[in-house]
Amino acid sequence: LDGSLAQGQETDRVTGTKSEVVSELYGPLMVVLTLIAVMLAGMKSSGQTVQEGTLMGTAIGTCFGYWLGASTFFFGLAYFCDTSLSPIEVLSLCGYGLFGTLLCMFLSTLLLASATNTFFYVTWLVLGISSAFRMASIFMERTAVRKQGLTVAVIVASVHLMFILYLKFFYHKTYEAAAKLAPPVI
Repeated sequence: LDGSLAQGQETDRVTGTKSEVVSELYGPLMVVLTLIAVMLAGMKSSGQTVQEGTLMGTAIGTCFGYWLGASTFFFGLAYFCDTSLSPIEVLSLCGYGLFGTLLCMFLSTLLLASATNTFFYVTWLVLGISSAFRMASIFMERTAVRKQGLTVAVIVASVHLMFILYLKFFYHKTYEAAAKLAPPVI
């Protein structure tokens, strides 16, 4: 998991070969499930009420939706820009990239909930950007044309960082809208 935050040496300088990208989904699945638990705990600690399982369904839909949706978008983008990453590698990269999101949301929502948004922005800058930069650098390295690689890297990092901002500032509005759509219990 710490490799998802730190930028390691992706190319072996002696042989010139690219290092392997982790191609397993157990770790990313556990990160996504833990992020769901953090989002649920954050909503409960803020006083949101549960109506017909809407809170859990919204958290599951949001986290899995981002992981699968962003991975599909990133793979399509990578395909059009001739990036040599398989769909499993993209899913794994995106899932492990959510570890920075998980830490950022855990620290700013649960651990120091009374802190101002300044603490969130500091964790966003340190943890969010480091995981986004890690993902972006792998996409950039695996793209044949450097100009296209830079484009892919900027888009991947931007989408990832915007998701963290969405979770912090707009997720509760999604929950409230879903709660209004739920039929009243009689």
